[in-house]
Amino acid sequence: MSLGRDSDVFVRSDAHLAAIRANYHVSREWDVMAEGRVLWVTAADDQRLGALAAVYRHLDDNVSLGVGYSFSDYSDDLTDQSYRSHGPFINLLSKF
Repeated sequence: MSLGRDSDVFVRSDAHLAAIRANYHVSREWDVMAEGRVLWVTAADDQRLGALAAVYRHLDDNVSLGVGYSFSDYSDDLTDQSYRSHGPFINLLSKF
């Protein structure tokens, strides 16, 4: 990471994101999902915990549409440091 926009001085900065996820197949057409997350930045000695949950409807054998809610205050985009990422989401899944 650069010390500033006009600086040629760079310092090492590592951010790590780990998640554990559980999917449950409720019926032929419905799934539920829960996920726990931890984000940590060693250099800043910072750690944040989060969770999310979702419900998925199978549209066909290869496509599912889900809605859920993120209880995390951070994004899984590690460049986004706004800490305003909680809220509802829509997710489209496909497999081949």
